[in-house]
Amino acid sequence: MSDINERIGDATTVMFGAPSMSSGADGTCVDLLTQDAPGQVSVLWVSFTKPAGACLDRWRSAHDTDPADFGVIVVGETVGGGGGNADIDSQAVQTISNASDLTGIGIKVGEFISGRDERIAVCFDSLTALLQYVDLETAYEFLHALTGQLHSVGATSHFHIDPNAHDQQTIDTLLSLFDAEVRLDEDGTASVRTRNLVG
Repeated sequence: MSDINERIGDATTVMFGAPSMSSGADGTCVDLLTQDAPGQVSVLWVSFTKPAGACLDRWRSAHDTDPADFGVIVVGETVGGGGGNADIDSQAVQTISNASDLTGIGIKVGEFISGRDERIAVCFDSLTALLQYVDLETAYEFLHALTGQLHSVGATSHFHIDPNAHDQQTIDTLLSLFDAEVRLDEDGTASVRTRNLVG
C-alpha cells in the first residue's frame, strides 16, 4: 500500500486536487486506484480529458499487470476513443458524446460496477472539465448520486480537480461530498485532509 493510501485511511471517496502543471499527478492517480494487488481490482476511468488508451497507459506506467478488468467511459467529442499507446480492447470503451449527458454517464458507470465480486476502483477525470458543461448545482446533485452509487458497491473512487481553476466556494461545496481531499502542489508534494467518517 502506498503512503498516500495509508494517509487517507478508510476514506472511499477522494477529491484529488492537482494544478494542471503539477508533477506527480499521474502517479498519485494510479496509487489511489491501487490499494492492494493491482491484478485483483476492476478499474473504471471516466475521462473528459484523455483518450481511452492514455488511461490504460497511465496504469501500465506503474504496474506490470493489467487490472482484473477495466473500462473507460470517454466523455465529449474532443477526446476520442483511442489515443495513447495501449492496445485497448474496444469492448472496454464506452463513449458519451454529449458531455452534459450526466444521466448517460451515470448509467454507464452503473453497468460497469454492478454484479462484481472483486474490488472496484474509479477515476473521474475531471470535475474541472465537468463544470465547463454544467452548473455547480447540477454537478453537485449528479456527484451526490454518483458517490452514493459507488459507495453502495464498496468501490473506492477519486475525482480530479484543478483547484486553481475554481473559487474556494466551489471547491468547498464539492468537497462536502467526499471523505478526503488529496492535494498536490506544483512540485508534486501531497497534502491530505480527511473528515471523520460516519458509520
